Amino acid sequence: MAVPDGEWAVGPWDCCSDPGAGCLVCCCAPCALGQIKEMVTTGNASTGFIGDMETCCLYWLVQGCTGCGFLISMGVRTELRNKYKLPETPCGDCLFNCCCGCCAITQELKEVRTRVVNGGPDSVEMAR
Repeated sequence: MAVPDGEWAVGPWDCCSDPGAGCLVCCCAPCALGQIKEMVTTGNASTGFIGDMETCCLYWLVQGCTGCGFLISMGVRTELRNKYKLPETPCGDCLFNCCCGCCAITQELKEVRTRVVNGGPDSVEMAR
C-alpha cells in the first residue's frame, strides 16, 4: 500500500517493530545511513550492505573523531523529509538525532524501506 506524501508511515518511537532494522542501526549506524541515503537519492532499494559509501564513511569519520555524527544523520533526514514532504518531528530533527540517534536512524530506514521497497509514492508516480 502506498504511503501518501506528507505523512510519516513509521513513528519516531517505533524502533522495535522491525528488530532487523534496529539491530542494523545499533551495530552499524554508518551502513544504515548509507542505505537510507542511497534509497532517498535513487528511489530504488539499496543494492548493498553499505549503500552510499560517501555518506557511510563521512558519518563514521565525523562520529569517530568528534562524536557529532548526528549532524550527518540530520542532513540525510532533512533530504528524506524534503523528498516526501514529511513534517519535522515534534522535538525537531536536530534534538531527535542528537539525543536519540538510533531511534531517528531506525525511523528513517524503516520509512524509506516502506516507501521504496513496499511501493511508496515514487513507484506509484513512475507507473503513470
